[in-house]
Amino acid sequence: MSAMVPLLRVCLLAVVASPSFVPAESVLAQESLSDVVAGLQRRYAKVQVLMANFEQRYQAPGINQVESGTFWMKKPGLMRWEYRLPEQKLFIADGRETFLYVPEDGQVMVRSFTDADLHSTPLQFLLGKGDILRAFKVVPENEFRSRVEGTALVRLEPNRPEPDYAFLVLEVDASTYDLRRIVIRERTGSTSEFFLTDLRTDVRVPGDRFRFRVPTGVEIIRLDEK
Repeated sequence: MSAMVPLLRVCLLAVVASPSFVPAESVLAQESLSDVVAGLQRRYAKVQVLMANFEQRYQAPGINQVESGTFWMKKPGLMRWEYRLPEQKLFIADGRETFLYVPEDGQVMVRSFTDADLHSTPLQFLLGKGDILRAFKVVPENEFRSRVEGTALVRLEPNRPEPDYAFLVLEVDASTYDLRRIVIRERTGSTSEFFLTDLRTDVRVPGDRFRFRVPTGVEIIRLDEK
């Protein structure tokens, strides 16, 4: 699966100005892990707008793909992902549809979408959807290591089997509860990692940032047409 198809399953989902490697500290007690997750939930429940730079790594047999750019999210379900390297791509969710535009291909892929579609994705808690502690089992993380000092690693295993991913690993600032990294392990064994830098909340974002205007001459492909 490419890192963008479908983007909603792994969005948000590497290493802008690659952070230095920091060995993980001793595993937190289960009670502390739950406290970190609860703090994360409270942190983003209050946020209306979220933006950050990201770098994403997608690893699968024979594939090691790295992309980077900037994303914006706004409640209840608006998103804009600008991929700049190694090629330009644009993903927009406007509350009714999603648009994936790759200028080099001269195509835009369109799919129907509402904020309810976020409920089955790893993105939902960033936009204040759902309850992490009810949706996931919180367990210590032993496979991955922290990459930023002063963070806690938490593995989230869905209480109900998800078709697209087996578990998530969150790297969370232990004092501010800001999210620094998301790891998504797909059921195929492939892994997507998102490293977030320059994260800002409740910034002023013009409404048209979440609207897509089809460029002249671009082919429109509607993915949910029968």
